[in-house]
Amino acid sequence: MSGLLTAPHENVRIQVVQLLKHVMKNVLSRKGDLEAIRLRELLDSPEIVILLPQEIYVSPKERKRIDMALSNKIIFEIKGSEKELEQVAEDARRKYLGSEIARDAEYFIATNYDWWKIYRVKRAGAEPQLELLYDGRRDGAIDELKQIIAQLPQLRIYPLPQNVVLLYKQNAEEIEKKLMSVFKDAKEDWRVKPLYSAYKTVMKMLYGEASEEFFEDLFIKHTYMHMVVLASLTKVLGKTGCPTDVASGVLLDVNVALPYLNWWKVFSDDDRVRSVIDEIVLRASLIDWEAGLTEDVFRALYEELIEPDTRRKIGEYYTPIWLVDFILQHFNLKNKTVLDPFCGSGTFLVRAFHRKVESGEDVDKAFYSLVGYDVNPLAVAVARAELILAYVRKARKEPGKPPHIYHIDTLAMWFGKGQISPSDADILASSARSYIEVLVSFGAIRFEDVLEEVSSIEQLITRALRYAYSKCDVNRDCLEMEINKHIDELGRNFKSDLVKRFIEHSKKAQLALKLAELIVRYGGNDVWGLVMASIYASTLLTRFKPDIVVTNPPWIPTTEYRAPYADRIRKFLLDKVGGLLDGRRQEALSQEAM
Repeated sequence: MSGLLTAPHENVRIQVVQLLKHVMKNVLSRKGDLEAIRLRELLDSPEIVILLPQEIYVSPKERKRIDMALSNKIIFEIKGSEKELEQVAEDARRKYLGSEIARDAEYFIATNYDWWKIYRVKRAGAEPQLELLYDGRRDGAIDELKQIIAQLPQLRIYPLPQNVVLLYKQNAEEIEKKLMSVFKDAKEDWRVKPLYSAYKTVMKMLYGEASEEFFEDLFIKHTYMHMVVLASLTKVLGKTGCPTDVASGVLLDVNVALPYLNWWKVFSDDDRVRSVIDEIVLRASLIDWEAGLTEDVFRALYEELIEPDTRRKIGEYYTPIWLVDFILQHFNLKNKTVLDPFCGSGTFLVRAFHRKVESGEDVDKAFYSLVGYDVNPLAVAVARAELILAYVRKARKEPGKPPHIYHIDTLAMWFGKGQISPSDADILASSARSYIEVLVSFGAIRFEDVLEEVSSIEQLITRALRYAYSKCDVNRDCLEMEINKHIDELGRNFKSDLVKRFIEHSKKAQLALKLAELIVRYGGNDVWGLVMASIYASTLLTRFKPDIVVTNPPWIPTTEYRAPYADRIRKFLLDKVGGLLDGRRQEALSQEAM
């Protein structure tokens, strides 16, 4: 090398990105599969940054950064002059080659655009070593880059939250339009109408008297987000199957899906639905989920897909990670049960999980000591997915049982009665609730074991439904027989008294028949385990006493809240805090409480 030519760092970065774009397009042009076609489209769009993420922090606690990466296989260091390239190898070893984020890197490349140093990363010993492959000018480097990129199994997108957001936001309006057109055609269909009605009842309670167009638009946005979360989590956990199963979450051993937002399964053979499913699963396949899992992947997407004004109408406000950590640091979380009664996308629970594990608590114990409720079905799915991702990151395996995050209207549990469910499931919910109330009244439940037992019931129902549906499809008689059979067989593995009583009650209440009818009615929509667990939990957990309650509650004016039990909330507030209000506000609250 010669000379001391210097260029501003950012200018060099832009030039390098353009050169890599040219090289990648050249390599991808030789491939004709759908993934290659979509990657070429990304190269020609502003979203190219998701293929080449920049300034990636080595860890949340360190300020060291990687300048740029391609998939999780190539790391780039950008310099402003040739002289700065002299120490890059030693700097890379010291700064980040031994870090978790670079653990799969196969090549390290340093350049000032005109001069390139290309190394192979060798990991034979305790510390990674660098073998120099090329040290020369740009023209020769281009040939080396083509060979290296062509040898990669597949170009993949690094799973940073901002990358996932950009990927799924691309053409999101077009995808939502297709889903909306199907929904408009199917809105009055007997298999769809009860699901939308149950969803709308919850949302209307939260949003008040909004237009039908508003609720339909929100339903479609939540549907798309729900499909994205399920497809992504299925890919993270290495599950394989047909695109419909990937996007509906039926391949997951731990249930995340809720039936209201899986309505589209009834029309999975429709060309419009098929194109949406294929597109979502394709995008999920483009992400290198094995490269490392970061927090808030799905929450970040939720924040982007659902407009801020829409979220704020129901009191949803973004809680910054730093604020969550600031609050949690005031508690000794180790070996404590933590409840977030308005958990949203699960940020408090995920951060509490990490703090527990870092304090020395067993990973499984920490995971199952966290409890969350939310009235928004999409929030429940997102929170479950986020907590499962956190568990996988720490344990390097799937959780054996579902997390304790339930679709519960917390305020209804405290101030009223009733469970969120489609009208078809009302009798099932009523029967389950009545039975649990009897057990509670007679002291037949050990509340110290209640979390584990609710989780066991959910797991039992979920597995029975999966086994039955895989064998019977939508044959009601076959489904009923197989559900009963599998509940009996699987139930033998559980020693819990509550689970045994649940099995006895399921036979008397003809639970298998009712669940079979739900599966048939909703076209194979078999994700009812979480619904049933939430029904049981809403009754059982009224007596549950957590060690710590931490939350950011919904910020909704009590005078605007339209739930059936809203008057009870206003009366409670009037009794407790009315004396602290000025005359005008006290009068307004009194009138609403009447």
